[in-house]
Amino acid sequence: MLEVVDAMPEDEPFLLAVYAGARQEEVSGWGWDALQLEAFLHMQYRFQQQSYRSRYPEAVVQLIVQDGRRIGKLLVAREHDAIVLVDIALLPEHRNRGYGSAFMQLLQREAEQCGKPIILHVQTANRAKELYERLGFQQVSLDSMYCEMKWVPASTHF
Repeated sequence: MLEVVDAMPEDEPFLLAVYAGARQEEVSGWGWDALQLEAFLHMQYRFQQQSYRSRYPEAVVQLIVQDGRRIGKLLVAREHDAIVLVDIALLPEHRNRGYGSAFMQLLQREAEQCGKPIILHVQTANRAKELYERLGFQQVSLDSMYCEMKWVPASTHF
């Protein structure tokens, strides 16, 4: 059973591990030793968290739990006019098993119930962009690194 629970302070090492797992492919070819990579990823994780707290102060960090096991994290900001998927990441061993799709469909049902669109930003080269497109998200804007995407419930017109 897939569920979402609020993260607690003691979940911080797990959240860092999820972040590191999400960056694993990118940083593995840099030729850095394990200590350099660990220090870099820790610094980048802290920077990301500060940035998210600054931009989305009302958002709550949550854990994605499958059958009692923590498999990922997410950050969703429920704003007055939209649901913003700020961040979602799964541990590498839990990717490509349908968990991301299942969570996104839960979020789409929530958006339908409250009549709000879902907005997200994804790196243009990220394979998750294909998932969002399959789930009906449309590209709204594009820059050199990120694509803004939006999903609008059928009963709502924006």
